[in-house]
Formats: sequence, structure tokens, C-alpha cells
Amino acid sequence: MHGRCLTALVAATLILAMANAAAGVESASVRLEDPFDQASGSEIMRAVHERHQQYPHVYEEQVMVLEDRLGHRDTRRLRRFTRVEDDGTVRFLLLFDAPEDVMGVALMAIRDPSGVTRQSFYLPALGPEFIESSERSSSGYFLGSDFTVENLTGEVLEDHLYRRRRDERVHGESYYRVDVYPADADPQTSSPLRTHYIFQDTLFIARTDHFDDLGRVERRQTHHDLVPVGAGVWRPNLVRMDNLRDGHKSFLRIERRVFSADLVPAERFTTQWILSNQPPLSRIIAAVEDES
Repeated sequence: MHGRCLTALVAATLILAMANAAAGVESASVRLEDPFDQASGSEIMRAVHERHQQYPHVYEEQVMVLEDRLGHRDTRRLRRFTRVEDDGTVRFLLLFDAPEDVMGVALMAIRDPSGVTRQSFYLPALGPEFIESSERSSSGYFLGSDFTVENLTGEVLEDHLYRRRRDERVHGESYYRVDVYPADADPQTSSPLRTHYIFQDTLFIARTDHFDDLGRVERRQTHHDLVPVGAGVWRPNLVRMDNLRDGHKSFLRIERRVFSADLVPAERFTTQWILSNQPPLSRIIAAVEDES
């Protein structure tokens, strides 16, 4: 009896060892199949950009909802136009349609092939002039939301340095983690501006933690309701920004998205078109006076 038990035990041990060995081979195979297993942070971010940011003509109708710490909400309607030229120039336009106190406000950004971005704002209450920004990106919150201009227009890879951190697995999802620094920073002595959490299977940025000067998470940006739009490319129908410092929340919901050159012609990204297609200043002033 003792001999039979010993034989069974030896057999079970051999089976378990073989199973563990097979699992090890399978795990190694999975790791080897990951094309970014040894990739740097910059290589991962370049792949993210090339996969998801290259649709040349995009028109979107959006709703922006701002919520304060007491739960009070403010809703705005806007349109977003994006156009990529053959030479790599990227044109971006954001137009606010409602409510009337922000009607006609416009944000325009043009990024040339070298990565330099020119930004300008149109605020109807200040007259028919655009306010030029000499900075490549703005850290100030846009129109009282928890989004910065950079959050809305997208990150310029050439303006940043990327450092990969240890991958992470949360709730069954595997992520690449990449720290983002200014291009002239030393990662050994500097704190990152933010950290991207990137789905390993789709290379889509699921979450971004934005840090304050003390290295604390100040804002957390997450993407939800992801939809495929072709050839492994995904888009979120909801973007959420949680301001952990102030207790505010900002939501950007995409109600309509169209990939069409007809809806984003080049002339739409000019000051002339914006000024000629926005509501008269007198209408905006009247609306503000009625509300007061």
C-alpha cells in the first residue's frame, strides 16, 4: 500500500512539474510575442501616436459638462475640427455654440511638421481679434474646465521626454506605464509631468495621472466607452478629468463623429472664416445682460 502511494506521489509530482514547465514555456512565448517587451517609453508613445492619431480629417460634435465639488453642473456644446495636411501639418479648431455666454469662443491651433504649435483664442467679448499664444502648450485650465489646452489639442511628442516604468496589471488589464517629462528635463533629477497608462492590447491611453510640483496626483484623466473606428484604431466617446485637488470634474462626451474631408476644409482653420461665421457681438452682449 505504501509503495503504491509513493508511486502515485511520484507520478503526481512529475505531472505537476511538467505542467509548470509547460506554463513557463507558454508565459515565455507570450512575452516573446509582445512587440514592445523591450521597447523604450519613446518607442511606445510613437507607436501609440502612429496607431491612433493619424486620421487626417475628423469632425466631432461634443458636450462638455463641468461639475463643482457640490455637484452643481454647467453644460456646454461645442464642435471640434481636426485636419492633417499631406506635409504633416495638423490643424485644430474648437468652436463653442452654447450656452450663450460662451457662444462664439474659439480655440485654434496649428502644429507644423517640425512640431512647433501656434495657438490663438477668439473671445467675442474682446472684439474681432485673436489672442496669440507664444507658448507651445498651455498649462492653464480652459474656460473654467479642468482641461488644459494641451489636454484638448493633444500631446506633442517632440516637446517631451518619455521614460518607461514597470508594466502594471489592474483588474485583469495589462498596461504599459510611461512617465512624461519636458524635453530638456533630466529624469534622474526631475519629477514627471504625468504618467500614461496604456492598454497593452490596443496601445490606447486608458488613463493619465497629472502631477503637481510636489509630485502628487493633481488631476486624473480617463477614457471611456471606447469604440473601434477601423484597422485597430480606437476612439473614446467619453473623456473624464477628475481634479483631485479642487474636487471638480469635467466630462467631454462625443455625440457625433464623422471622418470626412468635406467637413474640415482648409479654409475653416482661418481667422477670416471664424470671424465671418460667429454670432454678432451684440447678440452675445445681450444674452449676458439678460442673464444678469
